[in-house]
Amino acid sequence: MVGSPTVHATISAVVNPDSPHAESVMQPPKVMILCSSFLPTIGGAQYELKWFLDYLDRMRPSSTGIDLHFAYPNETSRQFARFDSIATHELNLQDRRMSSVARMISRLGKLLRRIRPDVVHCHGVLPTGAWVLLASRTFGVKTKIVATSHGDDIVSLPEYSYGSRTSLRSRLSARLVTGRLERHILPSRAMIEFALDAGTAENRITVIPNGVPVGNEYDFEVGDGIIPSEVSQFGNNGAGLNILCLSSARRIKNLDSLIEAFALARDQLGNSRLLLTCTDDRIIRLVEDKGLSSHVTFIGEVTGQEKHDFFLNSDVLCVVSHFESFALTALEGMKHGCVVVAAKVGGIPEFVRHEHNGLLLSSGDPGHIASALVKLAKDRKLRSHLVEQGFQTVQRYSMSRIVTEHLEMYRTLAMQAHGRVYAE
Repeated sequence: MVGSPTVHATISAVVNPDSPHAESVMQPPKVMILCSSFLPTIGGAQYELKWFLDYLDRMRPSSTGIDLHFAYPNETSRQFARFDSIATHELNLQDRRMSSVARMISRLGKLLRRIRPDVVHCHGVLPTGAWVLLASRTFGVKTKIVATSHGDDIVSLPEYSYGSRTSLRSRLSARLVTGRLERHILPSRAMIEFALDAGTAENRITVIPNGVPVGNEYDFEVGDGIIPSEVSQFGNNGAGLNILCLSSARRIKNLDSLIEAFALARDQLGNSRLLLTCTDDRIIRLVEDKGLSSHVTFIGEVTGQEKHDFFLNSDVLCVVSHFESFALTALEGMKHGCVVVAAKVGGIPEFVRHEHNGLLLSSGDPGHIASALVKLAKDRKLRSHLVEQGFQTVQRYSMSRIVTEHLEMYRTLAMQAHGRVYAE
């Protein structure tokens, strides 16, 4: 609108750089991204954030139009927090004891006061969102707070010992944070009910699915200098399936049922092998008790080129959890040509469709899992179809798309902050 204050402020700044509006027009909005857990800790949230930051870094400020900052927890994460276009800050969080957290919040408050970000994007309502809220209030910094929930910060499933909102204190803390969020980002619609229960207003919820690097998008795990692994030793040469599972031994991951399923289907799976990253002693004993030692390989934690090689040398990826906020590994499996066998829980059915780009299980029951594995072992044509459709699906979850949605949100919130006006 020609007569609007916004337009007049913009014109005034361009004509007269000394006008009171000039700084707000010429200075790019400031966004700080902050996390309590980052690589080398392995998990979907850590990978997602690293890919996200790498893509942002390569866009350069001239393209994003935003002054970006990233605050990472401690020195163990420093090697993964090196960027050319993103300013980085170490919070020096030593542990989760009260004294260490108090010192870290003091450092965070001083950092916020120095940078004065328009938007702070926290990964996790608890504890990160609580830290930012406390630090900003204590040091008198006004900023718009955004939080992304990856799962257990707001999900509460006590029957599986899953979720951080297990005590009255944590529930009250979460509600204190969610009541002050400008946006609560969720990776799937399945998370909405948990966000509402945690106290988030419905009009503050935004669903932005997770993504993975596709095509020419940069993936730090396959950069220069990584020594290729010898995963090919596990190839079955068509004599059976390589069935990969990256799940831990946590109850929510339901790994026991996968092992039971493999035992049930063993005679029909030929020389198929089950490849497990989990090396928990209880799981190893379970495999031995089922007489599966010669059919199960414990590959341990895999990262970098080695992880990609295991994906490429596997036929099936299993995600049979009792709950997943999204299941990023399922996208990774599709990207590498694995058929995804997954439980119909949480955010998984929002991108995995039964017999279209994967097989969905109505439950994590071992009999259901065994039937799905046998079906894939016997039907090569079905496997080829699911792999092809999986490739097509992944294209819709590129990092470019995920980053674009976030940048639009940052700009919108930054324009609202302090009534500033930002040039496109």
